[in-house]
Amino acid sequence: MAVVPAPSGCRYVALSYVWGVNGAEYWTTKDDIAKRSMPGGLNAANLPDTITDSISFVRQLGERYIWIDALCIIQDDSQDKVIQLHAMDLVYGLSYFTLIAAGGKTARDPLPGYRPRTRTPQIHIEVIQGLHLFVTPPTHEVALALSVWITRCWTYQECALSCRRIYFTEKQVYFDCRCQVFREDIVAESEADFSTSFVRYPRGEYFPASTDSFKSYMFAVERCTRRNLTVESDIVDAPTGVTNALVVAFGLGDPARAFQYGMMLTELHHALLWQHDPHTPRVRRSLAEGGDSSWPSWAWATWRGAVIYMSWGVYRQTRVASYSSEASVDETLIDAWYIVDHSGDIVPLDVRRVSRVYWIEEEQPPYSPPGGILDPAEIPLDIHRPLKPGTLIFRTTSSHFDITRRGGESDGESSPADHYGLFNIISTTSSPPTWVGTVILPLIPAPPTSIEFIVLSRCDGVDGVCDLERYRGCLLHVMAVCENEGLMERVGLGVIHIVAWVASTPEEKVVFLR
Repeated sequence: MAVVPAPSGCRYVALSYVWGVNGAEYWTTKDDIAKRSMPGGLNAANLPDTITDSISFVRQLGERYIWIDALCIIQDDSQDKVIQLHAMDLVYGLSYFTLIAAGGKTARDPLPGYRPRTRTPQIHIEVIQGLHLFVTPPTHEVALALSVWITRCWTYQECALSCRRIYFTEKQVYFDCRCQVFREDIVAESEADFSTSFVRYPRGEYFPASTDSFKSYMFAVERCTRRNLTVESDIVDAPTGVTNALVVAFGLGDPARAFQYGMMLTELHHALLWQHDPHTPRVRRSLAEGGDSSWPSWAWATWRGAVIYMSWGVYRQTRVASYSSEASVDETLIDAWYIVDHSGDIVPLDVRRVSRVYWIEEEQPPYSPPGGILDPAEIPLDIHRPLKPGTLIFRTTSSHFDITRRGGESDGESSPADHYGLFNIISTTSSPPTWVGTVILPLIPAPPTSIEFIVLSRCDGVDGVCDLERYRGCLLHVMAVCENEGLMERVGLGVIHIVAWVASTPEEKVVFLR
């Protein structure tokens, strides 16, 4: 019953649980860490039930060490918190197993079923023609879906990074590892053939989700952003264990350079293609005092609500759908990316390049992206003020197009819950004006009738996103932007036909995207 430095190579258990209300009376602080480091220094009478039950359970299993964040992180020591919060991939990834208290709403709730009268099984039984039939308890996925634990953002990485998990839920206890699940209501499992003794379940929270670094990142981002946070600015720190694990698994280098503001900078051409969940208003997160006054508009972490990565298929719909699939990038069209770091220096980013062979209609003029590497010393200095950290700097082309709303209230396609809509991009270089692409934009406030776009990358063409009679073939990923004192902000994302873009006589521009 003491807080001790982990002995080298020791075997330990990690705890994942819901804090709930303020627990300052049992947290470890600078004032009591010395006392708690002495044998018997932890007084069980001062600890909430989730923690005392977990300690007792682990002791009964014959294990000596358990890691509990409220006790092992000095809660009023910012330096200790930063160090430990950025080591969650090690804490949970190296634990012998993680004990998941998914049956409570706060740390004061007991582990259901561990002690007498802490769980009331509810089994529905009917007698039919002399047979006693009952409804089996839910799978662990269903039981977890009913818990508060699964709604918390911090708990995502705690589960995803652990190689073994024991879940205490209000229904029953479950054990799972990378390939098997055992339930409390299953008996007499065959050691010789596990596959016939119970149902095998794919892990919905499995990590990494694939052997592709960006797919694993996308999977984690979409799940984290659906969960709740007490402190909104924690949205970047909460999945840090996952991003650190990605860095190690895929050899991405320095974590501080590979990920910033939650964005995977090594795959920036993919990472920028996120969309808001259509049912979430476009509202910036409230950041803690003393931190950055604002995060950049191009980062999903800046905005409240769920994030979705959508393929070009979404642009064929009449409404923005809440489903995800990987956005395709077939060619990167930006030679060099730079970012303003927290010291105010302009530093280059190591962004992976993509170039796939693609088909294009004969006699179509090719798009020629601005070439050459930007020298930071030659970046235009017409912005006479220090650039804020997080400003992206790159060279691309820019053009203006008219937009018109697709669908709408009049045809019954729109929903009061929708905060984003599909808009047709219209070219006025021909008569009559022609539909040349599609963009997703926020509905409140209503967008202007003409918007500036910048090119990001190229993707294969698809029917249903522009005028079929005139435009077939390749599309460009474009970002709708608004300009404010020389800086651009992200407004929306869309696709436009490459021929229409070239015909608009776009302007080469060094973009300062904030």
